[in-house]
Amino acid sequence: MKVLAFLMLQTVLFPQQEDISLEVIKGETPQPWAFIAPHENENIANQYVAEKIKKHGGTFVILQQFGNRLIQLEVEGNKVMVDPNRIFTAKGRSDTLQKLNAELMSNPSVYEAAINKTESLADFIFNTMGTQAADIWIAIHNNTNGYDNDGKNGRGTISIKRYQKKLDAGVNYLIKVHDADIDEDDLFFLTDPKDFVHTSKAKWNVVLQNPKVATDPSEDDGSLSVLAEMQGKRYINIEAERSDDGFGEDHLEQQKAMVDLIFSILTTEE
Repeated sequence: MKVLAFLMLQTVLFPQQEDISLEVIKGETPQPWAFIAPHENENIANQYVAEKIKKHGGTFVILQQFGNRLIQLEVEGNKVMVDPNRIFTAKGRSDTLQKLNAELMSNPSVYEAAINKTESLADFIFNTMGTQAADIWIAIHNNTNGYDNDGKNGRGTISIKRYQKKLDAGVNYLIKVHDADIDEDDLFFLTDPKDFVHTSKAKWNVVLQNPKVATDPSEDDGSLSVLAEMQGKRYINIEAERSDDGFGEDHLEQQKAMVDLIFSILTTEE
């Protein structure tokens, strides 16, 4: 552990598998917010967030293993993959294990061990973040250009255009979408209507989650935003485009501006 100008940097190992760790960044001042970067390959603004934590306080944790999006668990001699942003509820853990490890259900004992280890990983993240003490959970994510089947060779599932289509089609996990007519991949995904007002007025793309995801099992994907609704926490996802194998661009300046806006909102409330 080392201390640099009121910024504490610490690497905390997952006790059950020490190639998995959290880099923990804490400012000198305790704050009601906890930042998390759950996907290691979505990292273009991590250094900037660390600098803001140094200035304003709070906690920022970065999940690390091999530099990939998914986490690889060692379970009874088997390599088991999980999406670390799908492990925060019991249903989410089961779904991500089955989706990413089709053969797992054929071995009930390994499946049960995998469930238990995935739950332990979620608890490890929570305890290190200090989520129970924090009222505001803020995720740092990046996505690829466009979205699958957009007719423009887009990739992935994140886009304000896609969210608007989903809302128009009647999906239950969204209430509002604000398309600011900027790059479709730079957006906020929120749970608080007041945050929706602030960010949309600042001319950003914004999505507001339906609080009913907390009670509708069909909308429980195990993500941190769903758990936030279940626990009555305020959730903010700061999402921006990144380059993927030369496809798309790193929108660092855009994401820095988004981070600045959120800190402006948070520090004004103090």
